[in-house]
Amino acid sequence: MVSLSDFDLIALVFGESSSTLELIFSASALIGGVLFLLWFCLMLLGGVAEGVFEGLFGLEFDAMSSDGSFDAMTFQGVMAFMMFFGLAGLYTLNSDGSDSLAIAAGGIAGAASMYGTGKIFQVFFALEASGNIEISEAVGVKGTVYLRIPEGGVGQVQLELGGALKTYNAKSEDGQGIATGDFIEVVDTITSTLVVKRV
Repeated sequence: MVSLSDFDLIALVFGESSSTLELIFSASALIGGVLFLLWFCLMLLGGVAEGVFEGLFGLEFDAMSSDGSFDAMTFQGVMAFMMFFGLAGLYTLNSDGSDSLAIAAGGIAGAASMYGTGKIFQVFFALEASGNIEISEAVGVKGTVYLRIPEGGVGQVQLELGGALKTYNAKSEDGQGIATGDFIEVVDTITSTLVVKRV
């Protein structure tokens, strides 16, 4: 009869480990992989990861901030390092590599994965930021009247902003009407409406 003392949880999870180093690599790969998969699933659900980690650890951070920066010691980077450090180390050990070679291979793979994760997040941040144009950036930009601006009223203007031709509601600075096709310059903004003058 099998007793509870015969149940070896470490052997069940990590297999029959022949060395402490192999156990370290296995644990690193398993922990990093599970955490990375969990984080990815939470990110797909949208912002849930932020709430979970802020609630559990009292950390305040924006997981998908659009500042385009990447710090190597982010949660994602550490998870990627652990996962690839473990996988590369195990592969090298199982390919009859020495312990020092396995550690070196794991370190290089981990560092490369951390760098790659950073680059991927920079691309995501750039894509997120590229569509966000503040209306205040239009001040000083020149364009044309697309839909006549009536006296004391609101029309529409077209101007190039953020590398694309955009149409905005606009009113004239002096309250006078501006005809379709006239050239204008943005001098101010009022909420989502531009204040323009003839040029």
